[in-house]
Amino acid sequence: MFDNYIKMFTMDKNFQMALLNSLKWVALTLMIQVPWAVVVSLVLSKKERGWRFTRNMFVIPNIISTAAIGLIFLNLYSPSRGVITEICNWFMPGSDVSVLADEKWAFWGVTFAFILFGGSSCLLLLTQIFSIDTAIYEAAKVDGASGLQIDLKITLPLLKPMIGTVAVIAANYGLLLYNEIALISGGGPDNATYSLSYYVYKTALGSERLNFARGNAAGVIQILLGILLVGTINKMFHSRKEEL
Repeated sequence: MFDNYIKMFTMDKNFQMALLNSLKWVALTLMIQVPWAVVVSLVLSKKERGWRFTRNMFVIPNIISTAAIGLIFLNLYSPSRGVITEICNWFMPGSDVSVLADEKWAFWGVTFAFILFGGSSCLLLLTQIFSIDTAIYEAAKVDGASGLQIDLKITLPLLKPMIGTVAVIAANYGLLLYNEIALISGGGPDNATYSLSYYVYKTALGSERLNFARGNAAGVIQILLGILLVGTINKMFHSRKEEL
């Protein structure tokens, strides 16, 4: 009954790589994408000149399909015509860096194809900020609070439940990452950019194995990790209600 689980954790190097990568992507979304979305939403909430244009530009990557984004980054990383290769050649003449062909760089190549695209999260956070009663801000200004103090002492505490929601969405995106890998790296080089979702597909449905039992077992692990993530994040951002 548990043979596939034991073999995955002890013998299957591809699964171990996929599990490690997925956990890294979850951590990176929580440490980079979510704070980045919070900072951008706080800046845009000031409604400085051009804030609507900036908001729309920030959301565009979330409107474009992941297939299109994958093709864009595939060309950016191309060793023959990619912008990234040309930039590296400026600083290191003749290096001809190939991001997707190097195990050390391929992971980060896939990561930067999605990690800064927090437009949807930013919109959710902005909506929550704009719903805060302006009288609270006016009272704080009367008491002499600075803009930074208002953000730290008023906006962020009131934004905590929405930050938790955004963190759940971002973490699950990192856990379920598939399209960027399939379109940009194909899991390579040498399976260095496998994720759990890509492992499930290649193991159960890919031409390499067609091992449905092993793929289903990996899917169960992914589901359990998702439940654990949601429960942990909700507990961290849970706002205890005051008893009347």
